[in-house]
Amino acid sequence: MLSPELKKYQQFWFDISFLIILAGIVYLLIHVYTHLIVPFRPLSSISLSPLSLIAYSLYSLVRMLAAYALSLVFALAYGYLAARTRFGEVILVPLLDILQSIPVLSLMPAIVLFLIALFPKSNTGLELAAIVMIFTAMAWNMAFAVYQSLKSIPKDLSYVSTLYQFSGTRRFLWLEMPFSSISLIWNSMMSFAGGWFFLSVNEAFVLGNRSFRLQGIGAYMSVAQERGDTPAMVYSLIAMGIMILMIDRLLWKPLILWSDKFKIEDSGSGTTADSLVLNYVKRLMIGKRLARLLAGSGTSLKKRFPARGTRRVITQIASWIMRPLLIALMMSAGILVLFGVYRAGIILRSLTPHELISIASAVSLTLARVMATLLIGVIWAVPAGVYIGLRKDLAAKFQPVVQFFASYPAPLLYPLALLVLVHLHVGLGIGAVVLMLLGAQWYILYNTISGAMSIPDDLIGVKRLFNIRGWVLWKNIILPAIAPQLITGIITAAGGAWNASIVAEYVLYKNKILFTTGVGTLINRAIVHNNMQMLFGGTFAMIVVVVILNITVWKRLYKQVNQLHQLES
Repeated sequence: MLSPELKKYQQFWFDISFLIILAGIVYLLIHVYTHLIVPFRPLSSISLSPLSLIAYSLYSLVRMLAAYALSLVFALAYGYLAARTRFGEVILVPLLDILQSIPVLSLMPAIVLFLIALFPKSNTGLELAAIVMIFTAMAWNMAFAVYQSLKSIPKDLSYVSTLYQFSGTRRFLWLEMPFSSISLIWNSMMSFAGGWFFLSVNEAFVLGNRSFRLQGIGAYMSVAQERGDTPAMVYSLIAMGIMILMIDRLLWKPLILWSDKFKIEDSGSGTTADSLVLNYVKRLMIGKRLARLLAGSGTSLKKRFPARGTRRVITQIASWIMRPLLIALMMSAGILVLFGVYRAGIILRSLTPHELISIASAVSLTLARVMATLLIGVIWAVPAGVYIGLRKDLAAKFQPVVQFFASYPAPLLYPLALLVLVHLHVGLGIGAVVLMLLGAQWYILYNTISGAMSIPDDLIGVKRLFNIRGWVLWKNIILPAIAPQLITGIITAAGGAWNASIVAEYVLYKNKILFTTGVGTLINRAIVHNNMQMLFGGTFAMIVVVVILNITVWKRLYKQVNQLHQLES
């Protein structure tokens, strides 16, 4: 046992070390900013030297973290509105399903050209475009996780919050946010992996006869593949692996252990896993001092200003400001939608009957591959996810392993997968399902593990007490408990499969383009030939299919699952 004097001395140095680390992070961010925001250069030079990977990895990591911060804010706001408003149920949830299924390449031309025009003299537009494109690979899955969690809050907890007259802010901070934390953290890991998936596309892409490239590990991978430089590809895989492991140890593992305390159960969780980062944060005194300072400031403000009067004034001011802003925002959105519909009509009218048949055929074949991908993913990922999630020690060991493989950009594994497929004489028409599975299956696995980990130990105890096994166990305990997370995983996996079709149906292999009929090939060819009519036509047809699936399948499943999952005391 340390004496009080030694404890104070130790805490003092912990705080000093934290300030040094914080200063180092700020310096690195400033350094990265000054190197990224340079005069406009559509094609940055990429060195394949292993030493260059250090700086490139840092640049890509900053883009990823910036996109994740935007995605987290978006997910919390969008998920809350979708779950708590009638407008959200009718409009936002179907819209989210559409957004997550739109391929990144379909959005890229418009976003890149718009942001370059907005910042014509610096690379700010290209940097923002890369961050926004990574954001589109992260945000939808996280928003679905928040929405699903808020919709499945037990009614007895909602009743208690109403009984104690929680305000909207207190209800969000004390009930909704903690309840959503487990699913949000696990889906954040999966979303981060999705960002890595399209990093090579976001940092190095071609639009017609124009090429755009940013310094980063994604562009390094792209150039290494173009030149057929095998050592450089190996170096990029090693650098990617180091970053994935570092992020897992420094961010995801501490967050998972921290979120375990929000599980709803009467008995202790019995978690024995540990984290150096979490222990370090717990020993810091800066946060505690800051909390005391804020609490003291809040108390003094309450003494000076009556609480009810202050709240009333703040509410009125917010109402005066927000109402005109919301009206203006809705009017602007309506005008943009009408303009978009008008332009869409013009583009669709310009498509010939032959082109319309080609689009319908391509979307139908890709839809069949998406369904096959989901089926295969469910068959193996659900049993594996439940087995891992119900065993805390095993989940702690497998989580970094799953995160490691899920975070690797699947296109880098395509040459190996194609080598196997060619050896087995499997064409790309069927082989594309395997390639899509490499990018989509992890959504189902992650969400299943998250759902199994959130099953209260009380239910597991009932299973052991009554020796419940087999189909009865799955039907009455496991499937009802994991159903919300599983449906979220299937929906987000469907979106991932649609996106993966862009790189799975049109593949560069041994300096040759391998392709099969599908919407991925259609969109890639439209971008290469700068054919905006076919690009929009293929994307629009995909949106129509997604809307039909949302109305006929996903919406009904969500409704049934939410009714099934409401645990009442």
